[in-house]
Amino acid sequence: MQCINLLMTTNEDTAVKISTPCTRKCKLINDHCVGCGRTWQQIRDWTVYNESERLAIMKDLKPNIQLKDQYECW
Repeated sequence: MQCINLLMTTNEDTAVKISTPCTRKCKLINDHCVGCGRTWQQIRDWTVYNESERLAIMKDLKPNIQLKDQYECW
């Protein structure tokens, strides 16, 4: 089952919902997050991608399930 979280970002005029695979189990190993499977470049550029690009990336992500429970973001 694919889990899709929504990240709310705001500016002066709008609130935008952004699909994100973030699980808040952030730890980069071999340039990939063990929680969501994104590369550090994808994480950095996530808000630049349009929704179609984000959904296409999320479809192909493979988080490291074995390491995922060992790490927390904060």
